[in-house]
Amino acid sequence: MTTTDNRYDALDGLRGVAAIAVMFSHFTQESVFKNAYVAVDLFFMLSGFVIAHSYGTRLLAGMTAVEYIKRRIIRLYPMLLLSLLIGLPVLIEAGTVGISTYPMRNVISATIYNLFFTPYMASFGTVNMATVNAVTAIDPTIGEIFPSNPPAWSLFFEMVASIAFVVIVRLNKNALLKIIAVSGIMFVITGLLASFDGHGHSIIDFEQGWSCGRVDGGFYRVSFGFVVGVLLYNINNSNAQVRAAEIPKWVFRNSYCLYALALALFLFPYAVRGLYPLLIIFCVAPCLVMVGANLSRLSAFEKKVARFLGWLSYPIYLLHFPIGRAVFMFVGKPNGSTAVPLFVACAVTLLSAIVLTKYVEEPARAFLSRRFARSSATRAGLTDRSPV
Repeated sequence: MTTTDNRYDALDGLRGVAAIAVMFSHFTQESVFKNAYVAVDLFFMLSGFVIAHSYGTRLLAGMTAVEYIKRRIIRLYPMLLLSLLIGLPVLIEAGTVGISTYPMRNVISATIYNLFFTPYMASFGTVNMATVNAVTAIDPTIGEIFPSNPPAWSLFFEMVASIAFVVIVRLNKNALLKIIAVSGIMFVITGLLASFDGHGHSIIDFEQGWSCGRVDGGFYRVSFGFVVGVLLYNINNSNAQVRAAEIPKWVFRNSYCLYALALALFLFPYAVRGLYPLLIIFCVAPCLVMVGANLSRLSAFEKKVARFLGWLSYPIYLLHFPIGRAVFMFVGKPNGSTAVPLFVACAVTLLSAIVLTKYVEEPARAFLSRRFARSSATRAGLTDRSPV
């Protein structure tokens, strides 16, 4: 695994565009960006690529596992904490207005679990059938492992993958391919079983990991995506010619074409019995990562746009759901138009992401890095940002 000082700006922008698509998908109850959930799989691949770039050589050169894990926690935790502090009172109020049936004790317990990156696995007792309505106050869900901020489920798996990278970084290409093959097969199998168990027919359900009943599928999901990202980084930085990344350069004349394609993929309104997300996750998403990694001749303005999108991607992903839930509770009306709450939720999310990142999260990370991670100098290159 080689070192590179390249900054993969197009990948930063791609991550930001995917986070915005996830936000709109939740705010519109998947009536827009119906397949945006596959962005999580893209995030996992980008995370594997990013971590391999940022930490691979340093771990092989002697950086301790403890130092590395401290840096990952410092990177991920402050914004997770902020999102849970916003989500907790919102979930409590949801119970007050009748769109959540979680008992107060379970709300508190779940939040404490989540504060330690731990999923809330209350599979038995009264909470087993507790529900909380989605952002737009319809379609209740059951068994979310991060009830006060449902999208944060991926942070648990992100931490699992980050810890596993201490071992993954030392594996050769054949070992990585075996992990990818096994986890990919199991990901499909769990998708089939989840669909059969929930619907009684043979649609492949790739939305694994977010609930108590889908945690096992989440491990296969992150294993596949993350290790694919690591493998793609190794291939991209090997001496081999990556012809797959060279072929579409005449189409992708700039990073905006890459973003437009990603949005088009998320906008596609059908799952085709699970075959469409299967194609995106297993074929198209890895190609997007490779193409983005090889879009190096960005204009100065393109770089600014890409870096801004990348800078906002993590806070948008973590903040949008609790903020959106609050806005739709207080601004939305039953059977009324969603245009106004949608606009307000997007505006508040974007403003909160900018303000909290600049004035709270970044200073907190800087302090924690000085206090707990001073032994390793900051590395130039692609910003170490979580996928989701």
